[in-house]
Amino acid sequence: MDETDYKIIDFLREDSRETNMEIARKLNVSEGTIRKRIMNLVNSGIIRKFTIETSLSIEGIVLIELDSRQASNTLKTLKSLYSDIYEFSGSIDVAVRISKNTIEELNMEVDKIRDLKGVVNTDTMVRLK
Repeated sequence: MDETDYKIIDFLREDSRETNMEIARKLNVSEGTIRKRIMNLVNSGIIRKFTIETSLSIEGIVLIELDSRQASNTLKTLKSLYSDIYEFSGSIDVAVRISKNTIEELNMEVDKIRDLKGVVNTDTMVRLK
């Protein structure tokens, strides 16, 4: 990766809907250059998803402790279900950020996580501001 790749990633993080042509104009390169670079970033696994940010009103962070014997499989399952996921060392193995319209919907999603094989414990923090 070079400076241009990092800039492309920054533009896409800011607005994943930004067109290749708009990014090319900002970087003073051709649209084809941007298209090829994005394709390479996707194919190499550096860019995994193009996502959106919503204005859903309830946001929670679910801290998850995994059974060490099943951690790898459980982590794969979590990564297939959620895009905003973080791995840690220590007593908390994984954190998942979830946005929902209501506290009831958030609670149902946390229940789904608790039901996954390999999940030992969860602790959910709800964002207030």
